[in-house]
Amino acid sequence: MCSEADHGCTQCCRSLQEDPDDPAPDPNLNSNTLGESEVSQWNVLQFNTGTTAPFIIKCGANSSCELVIKADQRVQEPKGGEVIRVVPRPSVLAEMGFEEMKGVFEQLPEAVSLLALARSADGTRARYSRLYRTLASKVPALKEIVAEMERGGVFKDVRS
Repeated sequence: MCSEADHGCTQCCRSLQEDPDDPAPDPNLNSNTLGESEVSQWNVLQFNTGTTAPFIIKCGANSSCELVIKADQRVQEPKGGEVIRVVPRPSVLAEMGFEEMKGVFEQLPEAVSLLALARSADGTRARYSRLYRTLASKVPALKEIVAEMERGGVFKDVRS
C-alpha cells in the first residue's frame, strides 16, 4: 500500500526486511564505503517527477545512524545496477557553492540530482533538505535524529 510522503512527487510504497539467510551482499551493488551495506531494513519510495519514468529509492540506516540509499545509478537505465551510498546530512552542504554540491551529487545515484538540483545553491540546499527529510523520516531508526535536526534548524527548506 502506498501513502503520500513529504516530497511532492513521492509515494512510500513498502518496507523490505533484509533476509539474514541471504549470502553476502551482491557485489554488483557497488558498495565501496564501510557501513553502506549494513542496512537491515529498506523502506521503498517511488518518485514521479513528470519528466522521467517513475523511479525508486530505497532508504535505510546503518549502525552509525546515517541515512543510506539504494537506487539505480542512472534513472533511465533501471537494469544498470543498483548502488548503495551513505547520504550526507544537509549541514554538509551549508557552506558549499553550487559546483561543489554538484560534485557531491555526482557520487550519489542520479535520482538524488534529479530531485535536489535547483538553479541556485540556496535552492539546491532547500530541495536537498526536503529530500533528506522525506527519506530519513521513513526510516524508523532515524526519526529521532530527524526531530533533532528540525529542532536545530538544520533543514533549509520552506518549513524551517
